[in-house]
Amino acid sequence: MLYRLRPGEFVRFLLLLFTLLALGCAPSSPSGHDHAAGEVQLYTCGMHPEVVQEGPGQCPICGMDLTPMGEKGSSTAVFVEPHVIQTMGVRTAVVTPQTLFKHLRTLGEVDVAEDEVTVVNLRLSGWVERIHVDRTGDAVKRGQRLFDLYSPELVAAQEELLLAGGGPLATSARKKLSLFGIADSDIDAVVSSGKAARTLPIRAPASGFVLHKDVVEGARVSAGQDLYRIGNLSKVWVNAEVYEFDAPWVSEGQRAQAELSFAKGTVLEGKVAYVYPTLNQTSRTLRVRLEFDNPGVSLKPGMFATVYIEYRRVEDVLAVPREAVLHSGERELVFVARGDGHFEPREVTTGLEADHHLVEVLSGLESGEEVVTSGQFLLDSESQLQEALSKLISGDEAREEAPTQVYSCPMHPEVIEGEPSQCPKCGMDNVLRDATPEELEKAYGNAEAAYVCPMHPTETSDEPGRCGICGMFLEKREGAE
Repeated sequence: MLYRLRPGEFVRFLLLLFTLLALGCAPSSPSGHDHAAGEVQLYTCGMHPEVVQEGPGQCPICGMDLTPMGEKGSSTAVFVEPHVIQTMGVRTAVVTPQTLFKHLRTLGEVDVAEDEVTVVNLRLSGWVERIHVDRTGDAVKRGQRLFDLYSPELVAAQEELLLAGGGPLATSARKKLSLFGIADSDIDAVVSSGKAARTLPIRAPASGFVLHKDVVEGARVSAGQDLYRIGNLSKVWVNAEVYEFDAPWVSEGQRAQAELSFAKGTVLEGKVAYVYPTLNQTSRTLRVRLEFDNPGVSLKPGMFATVYIEYRRVEDVLAVPREAVLHSGERELVFVARGDGHFEPREVTTGLEADHHLVEVLSGLESGEEVVTSGQFLLDSESQLQEALSKLISGDEAREEAPTQVYSCPMHPEVIEGEPSQCPKCGMDNVLRDATPEELEKAYGNAEAAYVCPMHPTETSDEPGRCGICGMFLEKREGAE
């Protein structure tokens, strides 16, 4: 029995079928294998794919030997000869449970942690006799001598301590020196020497680096004056900006990583410490503060760093490479390797699209199965072609009982005919439409109306006028009176 594809269907299958036959792809039951009783092998012409018949033979158009196509009623599984698999570069990957995570990538600027900054501020007036730390950027340790201060108030407090000897008066005098910011070790030295020192040292209250210095030798300093600003850089902040559409995914406590721009591959671990409550209206970004430990002071204030915020993480889920999933309209498809050149198309449901080009599979696959990661587009073409051909043959009887066939121009849908013909406006072949004349008339307007909008064919009228959608003048149909 000989089948012929209709003109519209021929356009859909021509390129796919010709390519597949040229490469050697075949159905799941390759030619040369015995077929079960009652099953029929379909054959087609490589040059005229609209010619399909049951059993071998020659093309009635060109005389070429017909090529085995597929079994009537067969599934859409695909068989590919081993040498063709190698030519196509088909690669597979095993479906395995994995831990998937998704990172948000942005750029951040390193800053000194505000809670790691200490200010050296005097509580009395005096004169700076000698400076021991005189450069911005110097590293200092807690208790290190910064400068020596002369102050009449300090000299008077020392004398009070020495005159008190012991008892409550000595305790009070000692506390007074301590409140002035003098270290206990320096107070003990005064007591041991038995005489008041002309100057006493002012020491660093914390370890870190000198971020700011506002004192020189010989200068008079006043109570309340900030002389040094010391920052501990063992922990730093990184201020980053995330776009508005990413803002809902970022929250405090999420893991973060920072990669140094000058040392690729060097990654520091941190976390999201704070998400600011307001959005930058100019850049439409949200400011996020990250905290990182800074061993070796590799992150220096003012540097830029590439920041990754881990905002989604799923444990022990099935995953496949992203390139294994074909997105065809409303469904997602993978090809499962069944062995010996057989490939089965499988519809799947996917979840998280994670880093490292991995996709979570919610349903449709089992652990241990192999999926095709390269060359699956050709397999998909073969599978769709076999499925369409099966539907075409099995649907012959249904089409005979269908309403009158209607043809219309793809460029001028207002042109409606009851048989194959050419569009009177552009000369293109009208294509078969799977609808009744009533449905086409409803979708594209009144086919009997004399005037139609060239941009909106649903806008028709029996009289001249303008389109109610775009305002263009309606054009008179050819042949309309």
